[in-house]
Amino acid sequence: MQLQCALCHKNFSITHVVHNRGKGLSAQIQCPHCNAWLGRNRLLTTGKIVGFYTAVGAGIAGYMMGDVNHIVTPIIILSLILVGVTHIMDHLLLIEAPEKNDATND
Repeated sequence: MQLQCALCHKNFSITHVVHNRGKGLSAQIQCPHCNAWLGRNRLLTTGKIVGFYTAVGAGIAGYMMGDVNHIVTPIIILSLILVGVTHIMDHLLLIEAPEKNDATND
């Protein structure tokens, strides 16, 4: 899987990531090219997770209870639309830019 840095716009593989910090939805990785810290938007990631599990739950409920298909079908459709939109919008964001080291001292 190729990731793209939000600062230097270079592609890198997830296997080349050496440094990371945080856990769960607040996890961050460091770009191997420019050393910038990158992360994901928590709101979009939460929306993606909620939409997915709502669609799964509604699908199971619709399978188990046949008389609620008129309610379950729109819920599944809207949940999958939510998953698709949040997946498209969820990119790596620049959390912390690397420090610039100037060789000249004034």
